[in-house]
Amino acid sequence: MKKYLPDLLTLLNLMCGVCASVLAAWGFFWQAFCFILAGAVFDMCDGALARALGVSSGMGRELDSLSDLVSFGVAPALMMFSWYYKINCGDTPHFLAFVPLLIVPFSAVRLARFNIFDSGEKTFRGLPTPASAMIAASLVAYGHCCAIAGAESLVLNLLRSPWFIPVVAAILCILLVSRIRMFSIKEKPGAKHFILAAGALIFVALIAFVAPRGILLIGYLALFLVLLFTAYILLAIL
Repeated sequence: MKKYLPDLLTLLNLMCGVCASVLAAWGFFWQAFCFILAGAVFDMCDGALARALGVSSGMGRELDSLSDLVSFGVAPALMMFSWYYKINCGDTPHFLAFVPLLIVPFSAVRLARFNIFDSGEKTFRGLPTPASAMIAASLVAYGHCCAIAGAESLVLNLLRSPWFIPVVAAILCILLVSRIRMFSIKEKPGAKHFILAAGALIFVALIAFVAPRGILLIGYLALFLVLLFTAYILLAIL
C-alpha cells in the first residue's frame, strides 16, 4: 500500500493544476495561483516521500511529468492568456494573446527531455517547469491583487501593456528548452545558494517598504516569488 502514497500526492498535484486551469479561465487569478502553489507543495512532497519509503516506479515518473505539465504548464499559461485577453482584447481576438499558450508545448519538451537525459543529474539544464510557472503565475496573481484593491504599481502597469506578457512568455519558453545550467536545492550549498538566500531577505525588506498597501496577503507572496525566481534565473545565467 505504501508504494502508492507518492502517486496519491502526484495526483493531488494534478488535481490542483486542473482547478487552477479552470479558475484561470474564469478570471479568478489569485485563486488559481493558490492552487498552483499547492500543486508545487505536492510536487515537492511526492518525490521526498518516495525516497523516504524507498519506492519508485516508471508509472510514478510518468504521472509526475503529466501532473507537472498541467500544474506548471497549462495552468500558468492559461493565467497569462486569460489576463491578456481580458485586459487587451475585449471582443476582438488578438494573436498576441495566444503567445503565452506556447508555454505548454515548451514545458512538455522540457519535461520529456528531463526524463530521458537529465533525471540523474543534480543540476538542471534549462529552466525547471515549476520555476517557469512561479514567474508566470505570480506576475498575474500580483497584478490581479493590485487591480482588485485599486492599488497602482509598476508591475500592474506593465501587465496592462500589450507587449509585456507575450515577451515574458517568449523568454520563459526559450529558457525552458535552453541548455543553461540551473542550480538545484539538491546540490551542496554554494555561493549562489547563499546569494539567493541573502536576496530573499532583501526582497522581503523591499516589499515591506515599497509594495502598495491594502492588497491581499497572497499578493505580497506573489511579488516575493517573482523577485526570487527572477534572481534565480539571473544567478544561473551570470
